Amino acid sequence: MNPQTDNLIQRLFARHSAGLLPLVMLGVLTGVAASLVMMSFLFVLNGMLGSLNGKNLEDFESLAWYWQLGLPLAGSLLLILLYRLTPAASQTVGLAYVLERLQFGQGRIPAANIGFQFVAALIALGSGHSVGREGPTVLLGAGIASQVGQLAGRPPSQLRLLLGCGTAAAISAAFNTPLAGVLFAMEVVLMEYSLLGFAPIIAAAITASALTHGLLGEHAILEPVSLSLASYQDIPGLLVTGLWIGLLAALFQRLVLMFVRLPVKSRAARLLLAGAITGVLALAVPQILGSGYDTINLTLSNGLPWLLLLSILVAKLLATAAAIGLGVPGGQIAPTLMLGVCAGGVAGALIPGTSDPALYALLGMAAMMSAVLHAPLAAIATVLELSLSAEAMLPAMVVVLGANLLCQHGFHLPSLVITQLRVRGQELQTHPVRTALAQRYLSELADMSLVEWDGKSALPNTQAAALILKHEQDYYLLTASQLHEGITTEQLETLLTPACRLQVLERDMSLLEALRSLQGDAGAGFLVPVRRGRGLVTRSRLVRMLTEEGGLY
Repeated sequence: MNPQTDNLIQRLFARHSAGLLPLVMLGVLTGVAASLVMMSFLFVLNGMLGSLNGKNLEDFESLAWYWQLGLPLAGSLLLILLYRLTPAASQTVGLAYVLERLQFGQGRIPAANIGFQFVAALIALGSGHSVGREGPTVLLGAGIASQVGQLAGRPPSQLRLLLGCGTAAAISAAFNTPLAGVLFAMEVVLMEYSLLGFAPIIAAAITASALTHGLLGEHAILEPVSLSLASYQDIPGLLVTGLWIGLLAALFQRLVLMFVRLPVKSRAARLLLAGAITGVLALAVPQILGSGYDTINLTLSNGLPWLLLLSILVAKLLATAAAIGLGVPGGQIAPTLMLGVCAGGVAGALIPGTSDPALYALLGMAAMMSAVLHAPLAAIATVLELSLSAEAMLPAMVVVLGANLLCQHGFHLPSLVITQLRVRGQELQTHPVRTALAQRYLSELADMSLVEWDGKSALPNTQAAALILKHEQDYYLLTASQLHEGITTEQLETLLTPACRLQVLERDMSLLEALRSLQGDAGAGFLVPVRRGRGLVTRSRLVRMLTEEGGLY
């Protein structure tokens, strides 16, 4: 990190740092940075796919059989080489890693992980693995936002908000769907809606979309379609479609877990197995290779025979579960969209009704995304932005409701991202109060007006609010009223009670961790490491912050 750049950005955002305007400005800056990174990523990826498939970038179906079989295996070999050349600390990537850094890493995403995700995603997507670009997109955008926030010296709670900005900007830049990007960021990544968060996240999404459109022109991956419900008599059929897709979403999660728990320890063996499964399935159903946007667009515009859709559905289900469960570094959103399109298309062909089967395919896409990621509003926004018609909203709500009810309440399944974190032994906080406490840090409350005293030298003449005494290995909080010139060692030691003792922290701590730490401790508070040294957070300050109106915001 360049110190001059660091200081410049910090000065730009130092004044009124807690206000909304600096956050919006950072959102705009994040939108610009994320857009440039996403355009670079798309330029390289499209060049790779174009060299293989020509103008139709995802036309893996036209390749010879040995390419269809060999590409995923070749991609696995390249990924194995990449993993062996890269430090282990840089290899954790994807949407699950973004959520992990939000809750356990103070919103800090290392630059090395961003670089690894960039290269690994290009290999996985360019070799036809059954993964999507959305997971890598989210990490790239969130990682850039984290770097911007760290350069600007933002506290952890604002870094967390900037990760949401980066997510919305990246999705908006890559897919030209700013509304879906905003809702996805708040629903899946931040897992909350707040008035403070909306403005900077919307600013980031708008900036990224406008800049990308201005430099690249129209670049929507999914082509808009004009579809609407023909008759309200089709609503029972839509409910059945939602339940059918909820069942498939539950099956998909079970398959992912099955591959995760497969007794194959070697990463190289797991990646080769994923490549082999994808390649063999592609010999029978080549449409499963890659993200599948060409198949999605074809199904929504012209329709495909339901038997072909069913065969794609079965093969894609296995290939995607294998890729995600065995550790191919790609996203899961595009494959779930394709699974939903195929499942909805099958339902539209078999369930009696007067609406276009392509409508069922469109709604199935939203329902599958919603059921797997627990993102109903983002899924419905995707339908709105693709159908260009508000008339598709009602049927989308019906199908999404049915899928979510069955998946979440029928099978009691969390989102796939939370499942992935649980497999790693990391449990995200989802209770609203605990979540709020886990998102704020002691360093944001730290009082810097303190003086440390060794208890032997002359009593400092200071106006500081707190005097910190180090006695043996412990630190104590004393006040001016307790001290006087000429105080003896015996008198001083009578003041050093457990109620005055401070916990000295080696790292910053969330408010949730701090409250848990204080439960069995009668101490006065914490000495917290901050950017300019150490700060003090007393027990009374923590209580006031939690009980005053607006204290958490």
